[in-house]
Amino acid sequence: MNTILICARKLGRRFLLFALIAILAGCGSGSKTTPPPPTNSAEFAFAVNIATGASDIFGSKVDPTTGVLTAVGSGFGGVTDPTSLAVEPSNKFAYVSNFSDNTISAFAINASSGALTAVAGSPFPAAGNPVMIASESSGRYIYTANQSTADVSGFAINGSTGALTALSGSPYASGPAPVALVVDPAGKFVYVANSAGSTISAFSINPTSGDLTPVPGSPFPADFFPRAFAIDPLSKFLYVGIASSFMGDSTEVMAFSITASGALTPVPGSPFAAGRNPVAPVVHSSGKFLYVGNNQDSTVSAFTIDTVTGALTPMAGPPVPVSGVLFTTADVSGKFLYVAGVGVSGFTIDAATGALTPIPGSPFPVGSNIWSMATVKVK
Repeated sequence: MNTILICARKLGRRFLLFALIAILAGCGSGSKTTPPPPTNSAEFAFAVNIATGASDIFGSKVDPTTGVLTAVGSGFGGVTDPTSLAVEPSNKFAYVSNFSDNTISAFAINASSGALTAVAGSPFPAAGNPVMIASESSGRYIYTANQSTADVSGFAINGSTGALTALSGSPYASGPAPVALVVDPAGKFVYVANSAGSTISAFSINPTSGDLTPVPGSPFPADFFPRAFAIDPLSKFLYVGIASSFMGDSTEVMAFSITASGALTPVPGSPFAAGRNPVAPVVHSSGKFLYVGNNQDSTVSAFTIDTVTGALTPMAGPPVPVSGVLFTTADVSGKFLYVAGVGVSGFTIDAATGALTPIPGSPFPVGSNIWSMATVKVK
């Protein structure tokens, strides 16, 4: 009787029949319960390339053990001067902002091959020069920062087809020349870097409609030319790479605490020093480490994060050299860091210390001018 109860508890009350079968097969007599078969899944990386005459999306398969990237295709088509790529949380659809023709391309992701197929109706119209795109955590909405029209466009995502429909209140006014946009992991707020205004616009997301409302106190002051964002997994801290011009040589990374209302408060000790022109910050999935890609130095600065205050402490050793820097991302497992620019430099992340070790074979030949990259795990 004890054996029956033990096996039933292991497998759950809903699967009592399976527990009884396991007993007949020897459960409790020294043999091990057969584990369920592994879930079939694959991890892919997608990168947008804007090299002259070669606007394209590159797809790669991520080796889950080594982090090595193996090409699965390019030339998926349907993009023009692409500057940013986002994948909604279900990992079924990918979206690309096309800067020059003011549109968003939408693709369905093949879970087996990683191939991309244009969604019916794609590309969808956006506002002036959409330079950055991001999805919120429920997967219902997606937003773009529009550089020339100084606003944010919002779209509802059709969960079945991937098609986009403009939100009723869209577009939403931001500051001048927005160049970066991020949605906090909790799906409550949108932040926009206004490069010409040296400010950060903050919006709250209406959970029912997806429409945006300015957060009280917005826009918040930043140093000259805020260029890129990263937020920790708990939506407590916002990190901003600062440039003195579009290709400037500032070394500042500003840090802010995010209040319950979405307002921003400077972290004590901010700004923190990184390399020259820190254009690509990313927070590790543990929330303990920040990596910043420095465009002018072709290096990565690594920091530990005080998870209480948000303050940054540089890791021991010099910044890590890479093959160009335009974008930085961590894979979905948190095991690997990828730095995109001229190809993609890959690193294994030490889970305890955050230290980076180059992946053999890196940099990987994934495009020659990578402006945005995302990794996804599909089933």
